[in-house]
Amino acid sequence: MSDYASQIETIDRDLHELEATDGRFAIWRMVFFVGLVLGVGFAITTQHVIWASIAGGSLLAFLVTVVRNETVRDRMELLRNQSRTLHRLQARLDRDWQSLARDGVGVRSQEIQLTDEQQALAGDLDLVGEASLFQLTSMAATTPGVRTLANWLCSPVDPPIAIDRHASVKHLADQPDNRLRFYVLARDIGGSSGDPESFVKWSKEPNWLPPHRWLIPWGNFTALLAVAITIAMVVGQMTDHADWLRLGLYALIGIAVINLAIGSFFLGPVAAIFQIAMASRRSVNDYAELFDAARWLPETTDNANGPTSRIRSALLADEGSSGSASQGMRELAKVARMGGLKQTASTFLLYLPLQAFWLWDVRVLRRLEEWKSRYSDQIPTWFDALGELEALMSIAALQHDAEGWISPEWLDDQSTLTFEGLGHPLLKDHVRVTNDVTIGPEGTLLLVTGSNMSGKSTMLRSAGLNVALAMAGGPVCCRRMSLPPIEMGTSIRVSDDLSQGVSYYMAELNRLSAVVAHARELSKRRDGGDTKRIQFFLLDEILQGTNSRERQIAVARVLRFLVEAGAVGAITTHDLELADDEELMRMAHTVHFRETVTPDASGDERMTFDYKMREGVSPTTNALRLLEIVGLGEQ
Repeated sequence: MSDYASQIETIDRDLHELEATDGRFAIWRMVFFVGLVLGVGFAITTQHVIWASIAGGSLLAFLVTVVRNETVRDRMELLRNQSRTLHRLQARLDRDWQSLARDGVGVRSQEIQLTDEQQALAGDLDLVGEASLFQLTSMAATTPGVRTLANWLCSPVDPPIAIDRHASVKHLADQPDNRLRFYVLARDIGGSSGDPESFVKWSKEPNWLPPHRWLIPWGNFTALLAVAITIAMVVGQMTDHADWLRLGLYALIGIAVINLAIGSFFLGPVAAIFQIAMASRRSVNDYAELFDAARWLPETTDNANGPTSRIRSALLADEGSSGSASQGMRELAKVARMGGLKQTASTFLLYLPLQAFWLWDVRVLRRLEEWKSRYSDQIPTWFDALGELEALMSIAALQHDAEGWISPEWLDDQSTLTFEGLGHPLLKDHVRVTNDVTIGPEGTLLLVTGSNMSGKSTMLRSAGLNVALAMAGGPVCCRRMSLPPIEMGTSIRVSDDLSQGVSYYMAELNRLSAVVAHARELSKRRDGGDTKRIQFFLLDEILQGTNSRERQIAVARVLRFLVEAGAVGAITTHDLELADDEELMRMAHTVHFRETVTPDASGDERMTFDYKMREGVSPTTNALRLLEIVGLGEQ
């Protein structure tokens, strides 16, 4: 935290100095512009060479000032992006969810695309959305990066993939300066119209120019005509034919008006294409640098099919060939330099006559579409790889900042999940309470009892969030954690759907049915040798929408189905009758959380929780005492 604060302080100081410099440049720009206007005005009215010299000198000084001022403003924008990025890193450490939510470029949760099953899991475990694992982890600013990271957090993977991801994450975590540069560049692109999703979509669309090819010969014709008219005007000036000069000037103005009108009213789609493919010359160079960041990954891994090898292959392999991302972006940068003439004040005076007499935008578009024709097949692969790289970069920030978090251990030959010092990763360090939790082996489950607010649901989410982190390739909030290949199934937050006529109880039954079907499907796949994964289920206070006796029978039946399918998991309840069920006791290891009630100085009861897990069934309940505490006890 102090390191980030120190960097922000340095950037703020540099920004203050640059803002002062920018203000001085603004004054000099105005002075030179006024000098230019006055010089031209007096040169026309007095015909004195001195005024023409003043006008020329002012124009030159103005252009030099503009170029230098643009350099200062580019530096200011870079520093502002660095500051925003460091503030986000700082907010993640402090679990400042409001600041993270305000950082629209860094979050972009509206871009996340999940299946119904992933959305259910994400809602149960706070994987995406406000104050979520995604919000804690994400430094992604582009659409592919956002979607890839969210998908990784909500999807199961086999251990070799998770191990490969984690090896890359640890390697990138040790490169804070490189990562900061990557985050800033990605933020610059993610906030522009040249976001990768738009770029990929454009690469798949038909070229705009073929149906409008007449624009090229028309531009050639007007350019040649303008040259001929200019020569005629020079000859007229030399031979004292004043009419040639006047008529030629009118003709040039006419050509310019026609071509500029074509550019304004007919080439609107071309401008939109430029905004996507070449949002600025800097954005193309940013893409090239982001692709080159794949060099920061480990050069060799144990998994040839893992994300590390896939990213390096897509972005770096065969560099110099026609399919190389680096080569492709270098070629696009050349086109962007042509298209960028109108984007800066220093080159706009060159762009204007080129567009007015030669339809410069059409020339640039032709080069751009030729480039797209060469690389359109590779472009989606490039940005898929960039999304994976950005996801790894995001998780690497968590690996670097999460002091005391460890690497998970994957075990193929057992069915037990072991958490030593299990903590909730979304809580601040000073309020987090940790517990040692063991879930499994196959044929058993963990039954968590306890009174209201004692920490049962938090423990379930702690386990699920850390499993999601492990599968995404991240560090875990434990002293030690080992797990087998698993897929998660949950029923924690269930709501009714009146629009579909689904009651709360039926909605919960549907969720439980999906969890059981998932466990059975995995069991069949294991029997067929297609997978080693088992289901890891997390069920919180299920089937509360029915009477106690039927609930006891129904819960025991659901758990029996899950255990018979080889699933392992945990279920919470504050219903002590459920904990007494004989069938449930045969398969369950029972633990509990409890509260402590003590009188305060005024003699009123005060209820506290230590959130520590203990062996056995909960010996206490607190529902009636909570009623009294909130003023709803008997008078």
